[in-house]
Amino acid sequence: MAAEASTVVPGGLAGGLKPLLVLVGLAAAVAAGLSIALWWHGPTYSLLYSNLGAEDQAQIAQALDAAQIPYRVQPGSNAIEVATERLTDARLKLAGQGLPESAGGFAALDKDPGFGVSQFVESERYQHALESELGRTIASLRPVAAARVHLAMPRQSPFVHEHHGASASVFVQLKAGRRLEQEQVQAIINLVASSIPELEPGQVTVVDQQGRLLSTPDGHDEFSLREQQFDMAHRLEDDYRQRVESLLAPLVGAGRVRAQVVAQMDMSSTEEAREQYRPDSQIVRSEQTSEQSTRDAGGSAGVPGALSNQPPPAGVAGAPPANAPPATAQNAANGNGAGANGGKPAAAGANGAAGAAGASATPTTDTSSKESTRNYEIDRTLAYTRQPAGKLKRLTVAVLIDDAHTVDKDGKAHTVALTKDQLDHVTQLVKDAVGFDESRGDVVNVVNSSFTEEPAVPEGTLESPKIWEKPLFFDLLKIVMGAAVLIVLVLTVVRPLMRTLLGTLRNPRLEAVQAQALEQPAATPQAALAHEQQLVQARTLVGQDPKRVAQVVREWVDQDG
Repeated sequence: MAAEASTVVPGGLAGGLKPLLVLVGLAAAVAAGLSIALWWHGPTYSLLYSNLGAEDQAQIAQALDAAQIPYRVQPGSNAIEVATERLTDARLKLAGQGLPESAGGFAALDKDPGFGVSQFVESERYQHALESELGRTIASLRPVAAARVHLAMPRQSPFVHEHHGASASVFVQLKAGRRLEQEQVQAIINLVASSIPELEPGQVTVVDQQGRLLSTPDGHDEFSLREQQFDMAHRLEDDYRQRVESLLAPLVGAGRVRAQVVAQMDMSSTEEAREQYRPDSQIVRSEQTSEQSTRDAGGSAGVPGALSNQPPPAGVAGAPPANAPPATAQNAANGNGAGANGGKPAAAGANGAAGAAGASATPTTDTSSKESTRNYEIDRTLAYTRQPAGKLKRLTVAVLIDDAHTVDKDGKAHTVALTKDQLDHVTQLVKDAVGFDESRGDVVNVVNSSFTEEPAVPEGTLESPKIWEKPLFFDLLKIVMGAAVLIVLVLTVVRPLMRTLLGTLRNPRLEAVQAQALEQPAATPQAALAHEQQLVQARTLVGQDPKRVAQVVREWVDQDG
């Protein structure tokens, strides 16, 4: 019976096989613990490239697999990450293979095109390089995450009437929470138009990832005009709203004020030409005066010539005889006689007498003339007025303010409604901010009410991520899960295996004595003698090896329990 007890194990396994199974289980537990530790630590990944296309991702993934470099792909950002210790090696290998190709631009033209490349392929390569360079330039803007440019440049015909202009389309992927202003969109349009020969700015179209047309439609149709008018009114209302909220936020707190503005605008354009006269206002423009005076002392008579132009000689008048006829008759007779007889002295005397009489009888006259011309100018006003579309007709402002938050002496927060004076003060601030004009019919209404919802985060501030979205949360989760698995392995595998392994190290002699003591009855004298002998042997063993005996007794107690 003792021999059988030493070779057979109560569990049903051979005594030599059980220690082997214990060692195998212990090794499995150690391997599981190491695996958990390696999983908890894990490799650290760093960004290799971001914003990659599908073709570039496939080529880079194949190159990394061939080089046996661990990597992972971020689905949200189209980025590839590799292990930090292999980052430099991965970039060198990819650069040696010319990857990624989309970021090459004009650098792609440096590659050897090979033999027999046609002119069409060369022109397409140049156009693709130009598109890549323009996309990279546009992506450098702060609100833009990525950009792609598509150019349509038709072949030019030698005939002038068949000339076709170029066109371009730009696709921009904006960053989260960012938008392009109209000035930035126009800058992109001008950038692309200036880079392509014979490309007009009106032939450039800009679209974002939401499918919204950012460029202004080039046309004068009704839809284009309505789009422009709506955008103008919306921008004006948004500007007024931001003014009011930014002005009142320091007073009542961020997120505790809401403002809405409605702007009624006159979108009709008018032109007016006006000419106005003022008859009451006369101004002397110019004045001209002309004055002339003449004096006439008797005119010359006779046939025009040298003699008639000479003054007559001075004559001496004599006393006529008493019986002389009248001067006129005598003169006539003398004249006739002289004419008939040809007596010259008589004629000369008659002429001299007539000249002296005429000189004494003709009067002297003075003539003067004066002429004056004045030009008057009437006050005249010429005015040309052109009123463009977008005149503000009426402004309506509605402002909602939360109650004031105060803290009492005990440190408790309370909400207090604003007083009438405070509301009047806020109303005046709003009027000054929007340029209130009563004659225009503007209306400003300020209402105080308690907000029932949590104050919204002010625009322009980033919300902090949730705790489970932070990378530290996953690291702590790995640590906790690894520690829990290790504790379970120790309690369920390692501890029973160690207990079994220690049980196999019992002293064979003590086991034999224990088996004999259990088999032999203690009632007979022989059994009592054997019992005394077992006690003596046990004392001897205790004296020789007390540690092993204590271990055996401890295992007995554990088995009984």
